[in-house]
Parts: sequence; C-alpha cells; structure tokens
Amino acid sequence: MIERRRGGGTKGRILEEACKVFAEKGYRDATHAEICGRAEANAAAVNYYFTSKDNLYRAVFEHMTERVDRCHPLDGGLPETAPPERRLRALIHAHLSRIFYPGLMGDLHRIRMAEIFDPTGLLEDLLEERLDHDRKYTRKVLCDLLGPDAAERDVDWCEMSVVAQCFVGMPGPDGKGPRAIFGLVPAEVDHLAEHILRFSLAGIRAVRRNSNGSSRHGDTGIGKVQ
Repeated sequence: MIERRRGGGTKGRILEEACKVFAEKGYRDATHAEICGRAEANAAAVNYYFTSKDNLYRAVFEHMTERVDRCHPLDGGLPETAPPERRLRALIHAHLSRIFYPGLMGDLHRIRMAEIFDPTGLLEDLLEERLDHDRKYTRKVLCDLLGPDAAERDVDWCEMSVVAQCFVGMPGPDGKGPRAIFGLVPAEVDHLAEHILRFSLAGIRAVRRNSNGSSRHGDTGIGKVQ
C-alpha cells in the first residue's frame, strides 16, 4: 500500500511538471531528464508510468483539459432545461474565466498554439475531439435561441461572433494585443460577460427575425439545422 501511494505520487508529480516543461519548451525540446528532475523522480520514470514521451504529452493535454473543464465548465453547472439565455451567459463567462486566469489556461493555451505553428501531430485527434465537444454544446445553445427556422449559416456565424468576442481577451505577445488596447482585466470578467451577452442576444434576435421573415416569403436560405 505504501509503495502504491508513493508510485501514485510520483506519477502525479511527473504529470504536473510535464505540463510546465511542455508549455515552456515545446514537445521537441522537453526532455525526460528535465521533467523527472523537476518532479524529483528517476529519469526512467516517464517510461515506467507513461511508456513514452509521446504518451506523456497526450496525458498532459488530457489532464490540463479536464482540469479546466472542472474549474470552468462551459455549461456553468446549469441543467439542459435552463433557459438558453442563462446557458449562453454561462458559456461566455466560462470562456472569459479560462482566458483571464492563466494559472489554469496559460500552459494549455501555449501547447495549443505550439501545435498550430509547429505541429507534432500527436494531439491532432484530441484537439479535434475537444473542439467538436465544445462546438456541439455552443451550437445547441444557439439553436435553442435562434429557433427551428435558423439556417446552418446563421448558426455558424452566430457561433463565430460569440466566440470571437470572448477570445479578444486572449493575451497578446509582450502584453500587447486587443486585451491591452481595450484595457481588459480579470476584475471585469463579470461585466464583460454581461456586455457580450447583451450584444450577442441582440444580434441573435435580429438574425432570428430575419430567418422567420425569409421563411414566410419562401426563402429558407441555406439548409436548416437538424
């Protein structure tokens, strides 16, 4: 039992330190020696617990993603039966909270960016699964707000508009970028979430009115959302 506890502790330390090393140095420059050195573990421990550096990298991504989901779930803990306006507000607030509290999101964001600009291919399936998961939830909320007459393009563009407003808060290089330009700070997350919600709901109502009008005139646009 004591050895099992020690093993679990060592594995956990390796995973936590690997999160930092992969984020700081990227997959290619991260080494077993540095990860295990920071974790105060034998250099062979990576292979012992994770079988390979590739598997450790994937475990790091899944570990960080699950931690962010637990701390800032997109549904805000609301049931599916909650009004869609409340669910949209929770979704917006979750995105902003993830962005403005880098202790949770920063390392994950750096790994994602590294995979965009210098892809290893090791996380491709995990990144696609995560994107599909988040998009399905976002689109379900938007479909509930837009109504049954919404065209696929309407949902696509509303999704784009809502998410883009949230991601303007992403930190830019050297402290520059939209966050600095607009003076966005963590203390204003609640107010910013309310602004994005009001702005988005006004746009969604306008799109819905236009969709309903087009349907009455026989122009349904691009295919309906199923």
